[in-house]
Amino acid sequence: MDLILCAGLAATESFLANKVSGRDASPVSSLTALVLFSVQYLAVKYYRIFLYHEYFSPLRAVPGPKHNQALNLLRAETPTTLYVKWMREHPEAPFIRYLTWANTEVLVPNSLNAHREVLQFQCYSLSKSNWFLRIVKEVAGHGLILMEGDEHRAHRKMLGGSFSLKNIRKLEPIFQGKARDLCRYFDERIRENNGTTGVIDCTTTFSKAILDIMGSAILGVSLDYVKPDDTGAEKSVQAQKNDFNKGFTFYEAYEVFFSPNTVGKILLFANGFLPTRWLPLQANREFLSAMNWLNDVLRNLIRDRYRDVSKAVAAGKYEAKDSRDLVTFIVEESLPGGIAEGIGEDEFLGHLLEFMAAGHDTSANMLSWSLYILATKHDIQEKLRAEVNVLPPNPSYTELDKLPYLENFCKETLRVYSPATTYHREANIDLVIEGVRIPKKTLVDLCPSVTLLNPAIWGDDVDEFDPTRWDRLTGEQLSPYAFSPFSNGPRICIGRQFALFEIKTILAEIVRNYRFVSVDQDFTVENPSFTLRPHGLKVRFEKIIK
Repeated sequence: MDLILCAGLAATESFLANKVSGRDASPVSSLTALVLFSVQYLAVKYYRIFLYHEYFSPLRAVPGPKHNQALNLLRAETPTTLYVKWMREHPEAPFIRYLTWANTEVLVPNSLNAHREVLQFQCYSLSKSNWFLRIVKEVAGHGLILMEGDEHRAHRKMLGGSFSLKNIRKLEPIFQGKARDLCRYFDERIRENNGTTGVIDCTTTFSKAILDIMGSAILGVSLDYVKPDDTGAEKSVQAQKNDFNKGFTFYEAYEVFFSPNTVGKILLFANGFLPTRWLPLQANREFLSAMNWLNDVLRNLIRDRYRDVSKAVAAGKYEAKDSRDLVTFIVEESLPGGIAEGIGEDEFLGHLLEFMAAGHDTSANMLSWSLYILATKHDIQEKLRAEVNVLPPNPSYTELDKLPYLENFCKETLRVYSPATTYHREANIDLVIEGVRIPKKTLVDLCPSVTLLNPAIWGDDVDEFDPTRWDRLTGEQLSPYAFSPFSNGPRICIGRQFALFEIKTILAEIVRNYRFVSVDQDFTVENPSFTLRPHGLKVRFEKIIK
């Protein structure tokens, strides 16, 4: 915008100078016009970077850190560390302001009222920020999560049936089967170690397990990344690749996005501000290959399913299944008279890309943090085991839902280790929220941990992991905006019930069959990252002999 403004201004000045100077004077040269443009552009940038936020911005009085925080956010222990620190430094402020690249102002909702306004009442007055869209467009396409306004409402209504509780309960056999596969996988890790204990990398193991579930429930295909073969051995990477003929596995492709090396991280997040994908670097080639593979595989899957269903319908031989994966659900509902009639292939692809990416990573991270808690707090582990031991071999949704301590454990894990770190928005219009005037185009960062780890809401023991706190909620703790790891309002996660059911099913099965002994080594948390993803978290466990 500044480039266009200054270019237009320089052109206008040159034109007027030529008109005013008369016929005898020399016309303004291209070099002079370029100098005019350059001087004005530098002046505008100087104003925006060094003067506006300090002296002219209506947000200059909003409390927050005084200096630019761009590098501090990258160096922080986790993606949420500084947000929580600022919240505790300014507990009464409705918003916190910080400065990022080029001293751009960013607002962080801090109070419950500010969160309610942003998530509920002004939900569609804020859209995904442009820099965020540039980062995730290759992995997320254009699906429900990135849609706005009426388009978002329409597609959420269309997809609601697939994620209804009635339909999710039909997925019980998939969740139960994968929980049993994980137990066989754990047994193999014990056998290959010393026969007494085994060790798993939690993020790797659960990412593969949840991708298996997503493959069946979303795509209608068997990935079997953690399903041992008949001999008990894990399928080879090459065998997994052969399921889709070439290139990557889904796990490998998503690792390129969620856990890149240092160069990959720089390129990924820098791409939000300046184009980086054209650079002839190995990290770029790997990223683009992985994202192209994901897009091609899912697009071909959509086309194959359309062809199969259309052929069967034309022959009068098609029978809709009682339990449908998401691809089949959308294909069937896109037939004449269905709720998805007229859906475009790009939107269809976008839904699959987003559900596969966001759905598997957040659930895998929650399970990883759950094992960290169990391995470091054995009293909690024993109490949880005592409760799940009463379950039958293949517990249903109803049976799992009746376990209060399992419910409290899951909520407390989500509170202390919220899988989503930040949601990034941009004001579409001028807003006034909690007395703060927010100009159009202002960036807004929503960080769930700001309310989840707020001592003013949860008490002085806010940093303690205590599942029993959910039995004695009072005051602001009862607000839905105090607990929003799945976001809230019209954009609340459509798959939250799906995620909690699969997580509870897996936890119940592994907790009653294995004792989690210890964390085997130090680990870190991926940063920068849009999810709270442990890196190198290895947990040691042993089989419970019954």
